[in-house]
Amino acid sequence: MPSITRLKFFTIALSLILSLFCLLLARTTLASRNPHFATGAEDHSPAYKEGMNALNNRNYENAAEHFKQATVDKPDDMWAFYYFGLCLLKLKRVDEAANAYRQAMAIKPREAAVHYQLGKIYLEMHDREAAEKEHRWLQEHDQELALYLSDLFPSDKPTTQQTQEAPTSYAKDKPAYEPMTKDLKPTILYREKAKYTEIARANRVEGAVILRALFARNGEMQNIRVIRGLPDGLTRKAIEAAQKIRFDPATRNGEPVSVWGNLEFTFYLY
Repeated sequence: MPSITRLKFFTIALSLILSLFCLLLARTTLASRNPHFATGAEDHSPAYKEGMNALNNRNYENAAEHFKQATVDKPDDMWAFYYFGLCLLKLKRVDEAANAYRQAMAIKPREAAVHYQLGKIYLEMHDREAAEKEHRWLQEHDQELALYLSDLFPSDKPTTQQTQEAPTSYAKDKPAYEPMTKDLKPTILYREKAKYTEIARANRVEGAVILRALFARNGEMQNIRVIRGLPDGLTRKAIEAAQKIRFDPATRNGEPVSVWGNLEFTFYLY
């Protein structure tokens, strides 16, 4: 084989090897960041699959029974315990949900999603000390989930909602700023869809976040306030999307004016 042919052959082979390596790396990264795809279907029992089908249909009683069976079929399946706990939480069986997540933690002590879920449950059980312990663990191991858990604390929570709120109430602001109407509204130039968080997908969270914001006459989004939020970081993602809105301000008699308006960001699993 001529040397130039050999060189071409080795170049092509090296390119193929590098491409394969990058593909495997990308798949590994996705698996490590997305809880739902962290393990393959072959790692679960048939009852787990039935449980996922029932969960997707919001049949939490049926799903809980299937996941409970899945934990019996494969006692080392951490995700079976995770989703068993999630169904129990949906059914307001909080104590049982906490036990399911503790069993999941015993299998994988460093799984951040489990610590996050336990933190949420402890808050619901009004055990702030235990919730703060999970929050400290997350701050060391998964700062994103730590941030989402901090949003759920009932007081002195460092949420994006607080940082975006105006220091005065809407009632006090009303004389200075007008509500948006059909004839007095900004022209939206750019608006992007709010992104799902991985933990919200894993927890099957759906619904709408409703925000109230000031479309300021200088073309900036200001005083973003939460009217109705969603857990697992979705409220934060809605606020981030709202901050990126670009618009031409509303005008009256050719002059730009500031107006209040509501924004809705929907999250639905497909």
